[in-house]
Amino acid sequence: MKFIIRFIGLVLMLFGIKVLASSVIFSGYFIPSLPVMLLITSGILTLKYGGQNRQYAWLMIAASLAYAIMSSVIFIAPISLVSFALSLMAVSMGYTMLTTGKVKLQLLP
Repeated sequence: MKFIIRFIGLVLMLFGIKVLASSVIFSGYFIPSLPVMLLITSGILTLKYGGQNRQYAWLMIAASLAYAIMSSVIFIAPISLVSFALSLMAVSMGYTMLTTGKVKLQLLP
């Protein structure tokens, strides 16, 4: 039974990410997106293998996202508040189901 709950959690997470990612459009040109790819790759590698320099990894990832949005490599289409809230809820519930194997729905603390 826990396998089914964890599988449903994974499906919920993927669905929530798909809904959020459907509003992001890439330009498709290689040369303008090269600094973005280099910064995000170096940020992920620093986050994984950086040791004490992990705080710089988040700075590189944030810089790559800021550069991508400012240089028009990434276009963010508008998304409704309802679909954003549902996708955020699907990701959070899916993560809870995937990590704990339990269905926990708590609206208020």
